[in-house]
Amino acid sequence: MNIVTRKLIAKELHVNRLLVGIGVAAGVGSTLVAALGSTGFNIGSLTWLSTIIGMGVILSLYGIMNERKEHALEFIMSLPLSIADYVRAKIIGLALCFFITWSVSVAAALVMVFAKDSVPDGIAPYLVLISVFMLANFGVVLCGTMFARNEGTTTLIIIVTNMGVTLFMFIVAPMPGIREHMWAAAPVWNSAFWTVLACELAVLVITLTLPLVTVARRRDFM
Repeated sequence: MNIVTRKLIAKELHVNRLLVGIGVAAGVGSTLVAALGSTGFNIGSLTWLSTIIGMGVILSLYGIMNERKEHALEFIMSLPLSIADYVRAKIIGLALCFFITWSVSVAAALVMVFAKDSVPDGIAPYLVLISVFMLANFGVVLCGTMFARNEGTTTLIIIVTNMGVTLFMFIVAPMPGIREHMWAAAPVWNSAFWTVLACELAVLVITLTLPLVTVARRRDFM
């Protein structure tokens, strides 16, 4: 990784520092609201989900589409780096920005689950699964935005992936091995959990590496 690539990664962290800070504050604040009671739990959970999903969308839109729209990409590609270097820097930089908000928000939610007596510890595996799903969901949005050539395609990707979160909750929550242990006093990390988790991680790996072997090979990237 050359110095220009490292500088571009650092640039992503610097440019998005305020957004990341707001995301971290919103994620932690949501868990505090969720700990206030049943109504607070519903409001806090919705805000927590919206924060993580929104971060992924905003980072992809402004981190990739805006560079093309404002012609900043033309300047960046005039630097001494290849298309592959740019794609690598963009993926790593935006993924780091998202991961900071995601990891802090998920950690805060897990602390709330295990510290709050009114919240059963058995919900922790489901929380982990939906958290990793949103991480994979970000990978899909990021990958799709890299491939997209116009805002219409990007908007369609965002709509589909946002619907995917709801579908995931409806499909995974009733699964045998997940539903029956969700309200247990202790978390159960069974085969159903590990199977879903493996699928999520596979999607994440594929979506983060696919642009490196396809988009990065384009002759006309802009």
